[in-house]
Amino acid sequence: MNKLFLINTIILSLMLTACDKSQTAEQQPKQEIKPAAQVQVASEVKPKEEEIAPAAPSMSYEALYISDSGVGYDNVFLLQDIPDSMGQALIYQTKAGPHNIMEDVVEDPEALGYLNLERAYKFGNKYVLVVSTGENGNSCPATTYTFSYDIKSESVIGKTEINGCSEVVEAFADGNKLTVKKDEKPTIIYNGEVK
Repeated sequence: MNKLFLINTIILSLMLTACDKSQTAEQQPKQEIKPAAQVQVASEVKPKEEEIAPAAPSMSYEALYISDSGVGYDNVFLLQDIPDSMGQALIYQTKAGPHNIMEDVVEDPEALGYLNLERAYKFGNKYVLVVSTGENGNSCPATTYTFSYDIKSESVIGKTEINGCSEVVEAFADGNKLTVKKDEKPTIIYNGEVK
């Protein structure tokens, strides 16, 4: 009888231990799978780094008035003919005196032929200007540039050529995003900084 009681006790202990172990085994895979599933969902939701626009500051692009004499009602940038040459100058009055900004944008500012102010925008202390030139008689009717000018450093801080042979230049400002385009891929400029 004691042997029977001992065998029943051992079987009962094994059954209880087995039940307890199977419950722990079921709980552990759930704990390991759950974080992996969360990581997978998070990576699917996270956008690609190249699609993320810089955070928008509390300001937006401000379109500026353009006339035959310059940019803005106060001609913050002044358009002038260069004496004894075929070119024109875009002058900013720095602390050191007048400076032809086009010297920082093109290789030979005296060979521009003409300088047409297409668009101008202000973004805080930065200005973004879009200009077309008759530079060196290229096969396209105009060579178009967009550049950033920082009035704090009194310098061009970024520039690029807008590709395409169209004479029509389009520009659209939306918050901190400026899109400039001719007939090819658009150039996107965030926060007044041409890159």
